[in-house]
Amino acid sequence: MSPALRRALLLALCCLLVGGCLSRGKKSAANKDTPAAPAADANRTAPGPVVVAGRVIAVDPRSLSVTIELAPYAVLPMGYNGHLLISRTDDLRPTARLQALPYVRGRMLAARMLAGTPRLGDEVVFAPDSP
Repeated sequence: MSPALRRALLLALCCLLVGGCLSRGKKSAANKDTPAAPAADANRTAPGPVVVAGRVIAVDPRSLSVTIELAPYAVLPMGYNGHLLISRTDDLRPTARLQALPYVRGRMLAARMLAGTPRLGDEVVFAPDSP
C-alpha cells in the first residue's frame, strides 16, 4: 500500500470518528421545551411495592383457616407472624383479608380469615404498609 493511500484512509477514518463523537453530545431543541417532571409532594407517600406471597390451596370456613402455597420466589419478611395479607382474583379484585400465622411447613403458610371469603387459586399478597 502506498503512503499516499495510507494517509488518505487515515484521514477518512479520523473524520468519521470526530464526526461521530461531535454528533453524539448534541441535544435537540424539543427536549428544552418540555417541562420537568413535577417534584414529589413531601406530604404524600406512594404505596410500597406489592409482594406476592403465593396462592390459596385450601380453605376451612369452620375454623376460618386458609392454607397458602408460597410462590417459588417469595421471601417472607422478618417477623411475618401477624402481617396482613390480601387474597385477590386474577383480575386483581380483593376477595378476603387474611392474617399470617406462625405455621410454616416447607412451602406452606397458614393464615386466618379476617374478612371476606378467599377462593381456591386466589393470589395472596402482603398488604402494603400504610404511613
